Amino acid sequence: MLGEEFSRLPKRIRTGYVTTFWNHNNIIRHNQHNRSPDSFPMGANEVARNFTDPRNFRKVNDKGYYLRFKRTRHGSTGDKYILCKERTGGATGYPPTKWLNKTVEAFESWREGGIKGCKNGYQFAPKIQQLVDDWFEKPVSDICEPLGMVNRNGESATEIANYYGGAIIRDKTVVNKRINIRVIIHIDIKALLQHKEQLSCILRRLDEYSTDKLLIDTNRWYEVLEELHHIEAKAAGAGRGRNAKERQGGVKVRSTPSISLESLATKDFEREGVQQRIYEINRLLATAREESSSAIPVFYTEAKTGRYTAKAAVLQGYHRSVRYAALRGCYEYDLEAAHQNILVQLLDRKQIDFPELDVVRDYIKDKTNIRQQLSKELRTPVDTVKQLLQALTYGAQLVRNKTHSIYKSCEGDMELVERVVTNPWLQQLAKTFVIAHKHLVGDTKIVTNAVGIEREPEGKSKAMAHILQGNERLILDALITNSDPKDVALLVHDCIVYYTPKSRSELSRIVEQETGFQLVFFEKQY
Repeated sequence: MLGEEFSRLPKRIRTGYVTTFWNHNNIIRHNQHNRSPDSFPMGANEVARNFTDPRNFRKVNDKGYYLRFKRTRHGSTGDKYILCKERTGGATGYPPTKWLNKTVEAFESWREGGIKGCKNGYQFAPKIQQLVDDWFEKPVSDICEPLGMVNRNGESATEIANYYGGAIIRDKTVVNKRINIRVIIHIDIKALLQHKEQLSCILRRLDEYSTDKLLIDTNRWYEVLEELHHIEAKAAGAGRGRNAKERQGGVKVRSTPSISLESLATKDFEREGVQQRIYEINRLLATAREESSSAIPVFYTEAKTGRYTAKAAVLQGYHRSVRYAALRGCYEYDLEAAHQNILVQLLDRKQIDFPELDVVRDYIKDKTNIRQQLSKELRTPVDTVKQLLQALTYGAQLVRNKTHSIYKSCEGDMELVERVVTNPWLQQLAKTFVIAHKHLVGDTKIVTNAVGIEREPEGKSKAMAHILQGNERLILDALITNSDPKDVALLVHDCIVYYTPKSRSELSRIVEQETGFQLVFFEKQY
């Protein structure tokens, strides 16, 4: 499609562009620019990683560049080009590609414009957007034969995993390479296609109603939900199902949806969220297509706290409904009130107690009911309540400031922010974590967490996160050590997903034996 304009470029520039096209084929949550939602961020580190020298990228993409034939001791190759300066003998000038258009200029100030940090923002040129749309959405027969996926050195995912001992790439901690998991995970293509059909149905209805959002629990929302149930029932050959019940306007809704549909139906049907889910599904399907199987590679790197983070957020950072569909039939084991439980037990180990801590102990004992009660009081979904509680556990302040995490958890809804900062129960919880910080961190400048990573955190919340996520990672390593690497489907921070069911009591026993923490696991089948 791009012809000689692409093929004459040096290999590193070509692979840099291909990598950028693949990683940013669509704007989804993990690659959305913080100042321009329809752009993706690409900082100097990513540019250097993809193109070697940011100056080369700027020449080829923005300013215009010169090429000459590559020379060896035997003379000119006659078919391979290298970038060179204008004055170099035999150089030919070319106009810039303009395949990536800059939309946002990076700034150096860490709080310029009230936003913490900023990278350059980009969008694909129209013809590049068309190229990647075809790449991710057209059938294989309309593109080419699958070639398999390799990195710029020609190494496959399996070859890379063999070097690191598995899917987890550790560069911040020292752990035996054998404590690892398999890089290739199996996905359910049929379930993903069914979920994509449901999402496409929502988009059609949004177009029909000329709106970008259908509010939850309205008649139109229930009508669309019934259609989504019908798609599932049709795929299963089960008709409408027997467990239907009346909703507003006489609309019948099945009471036993798939877990992916159940997750989708916890909020409003919003165009942006639906489109992002479709993009995620397309990426999974395209990856499986290139691998010529119903499996995809997932690599993990270590975050600053040691937490395992999936590269490009594959599955781990995708919307839950997409993850549930992709791993249909798998079993998730999630720690009950993980960080709150770890916090209390860390304080107990030091024989530290104070009256305010009782509110955290109450939450651990009755997590579900407290979340549901807060959901009613705050008039927001339980998922948002969970985000708020997590932020407060790390030491977030109950303030209305747009630069703080409470505003982000509330997705900019100032009315919700007001309800949150004035909620008596949350106010008491926030005080608890301020006191806990004094006992666990105090005036310490350098904080070392449970997996041995030293850090000088910026602020109380980062210090608490460093401690709690370090212990979370310690617990995950204990489970990985005692698991068959081929049986682990996915790592999701404070939970682990297996292909086969496990004994929850046995998982708790392993964690207590290896780490000393007494924790309970919650099982969820996808």
